[in-house]
Amino acid sequence: MPTDDALLDRVRNQSWYHVLEFGDGQVTDGWFDLRPYVRHYAIPERLDGMRVLEIGTWDGFWAFELERRGASEVVALDLDDEADLDWPARRRPSEFPATKRGDGFRLAKEIRGSNAERVNCSVYHATPEELGTFDLVFCGSVLIHLRDQLLALERMANLCSGRLILAEEYDKLASLLPFSASRYRADTGEAVVFWRPSRRTWRKMVWSAGFDRVEQKGTFDMKVKDEFSVPHVVLHGFK
Repeated sequence: MPTDDALLDRVRNQSWYHVLEFGDGQVTDGWFDLRPYVRHYAIPERLDGMRVLEIGTWDGFWAFELERRGASEVVALDLDDEADLDWPARRRPSEFPATKRGDGFRLAKEIRGSNAERVNCSVYHATPEELGTFDLVFCGSVLIHLRDQLLALERMANLCSGRLILAEEYDKLASLLPFSASRYRADTGEAVVFWRPSRRTWRKMVWSAGFDRVEQKGTFDMKVKDEFSVPHVVLHGFK
């Protein structure tokens, strides 16, 4: 937890994506407060002895939560450079921030004394040869921002020896259809969302990627700064 003025200043000056608690009442002013939604993900209470991978960690909320539950090793993937993210050609910025996207994670890790390891790597390039395999793979609110969702899921299946926990935005309108469908959204909205699948489509893709059994654990609406809410579906895939 922050104990000196210099560290407190670093916390205040850092731009936070996640709301994180550092003790002694210190809470970051993040864009997403995931604390009220943890119960919806159906994460096992204890992960003792498990090797765990988180995809798209950003500031590390889920990596630190998985570590808190006793995971023996937590590896968190994300990209440092915003230019390396998926961008439609017509929406790609001409300039990118000089700050690294992992600065919040690194600061939070220092404050918490965490052993979670952040790896600068795209899920597209994540392989068992480089990272090994994991008892649990966790991915929350990442795939909607990827051009190739199925490829990302296939990479996760190759890395997973046990369970995948996936929580993603789904399209309510497409979910009314009696067949698999996904809406193309890459040319709309402030944030880049390539595809917004229906619940049925997410289940089908997880199975197609290589998970033998897929269970839908539920749905919930995630509020963003009380400005809007995003519907999420939670799926667990098993090898």
